[in-house]
Formats: sequence, C-alpha cells, structure tokens
Amino acid sequence: MTGYPKRTGWTALLGIGLMVILPGTAFSGTSENVTLTLQNHRFTPAKISVLPDKKFVIVLENKDNHPEEFESYDLEFEILVLPHKTIRVPIRPLPKGTYSFFGDFHPKTARGVVLVGTPSP
Repeated sequence: MTGYPKRTGWTALLGIGLMVILPGTAFSGTSENVTLTLQNHRFTPAKISVLPDKKFVIVLENKDNHPEEFESYDLEFEILVLPHKTIRVPIRPLPKGTYSFFGDFHPKTARGVVLVGTPSP
C-alpha cells in the first residue's frame, strides 16, 4: 500500500475539466473586439478608444507582404504577425490613460495608441 488515496474516475474528470475551463476564463465573456489593419507599414486606425476597466481584444490583420512584430511596452505584449494573417491579442482591463503600440520592424511608420476612457477624434 502506497499511502496515497486511490484516484477515481471522477477525480480525473474534474482535473481534465479544470484544465479545459480555466485557461479561457481570463478573457471569456463579453470582450469588445477592436479591429486594426496593418497596410504599407501603418496601422489603421492609428487611434482606438475603449472603455476603462473593460477587457477587449485587438484583432490585427496584416495586409502587408512582410511580417511585423506587433509590440507594446505599455500593454505588455510582443507578437509576430505574418504577412496576410490575422491575430487576436486579448488585453486586460485598463484604467483611463493612453497606451502606445508599434511595429518593431517599422517603428517610424507603424505606430498607434489605445485611448482608454477618451473618445477618438
């Protein structure tokens, strides 16, 4: 006898269920999608507005023939987006403020901001 309790089928099912459910809970529910397009090494729109304290997802479509590294120090992400591909970047709820993002391969032209709690002009 090993001294460990015998695992039952229910324990295994519970463990599998938690592994399936928990990874999606951080960004499940009603997240607003914010669509960005990268074309000619520029983001359109360059300014996006979201509500404060609400999670959202940036959906970025790269229409260029080159990859781009979509990055933000403020939002804490760095993701490679391949040519003619679309990525989804979940963003945590943010307080009011301005948060910048850029394309690391073309930082002079591929720039933008997320305005939280401020309407876009």
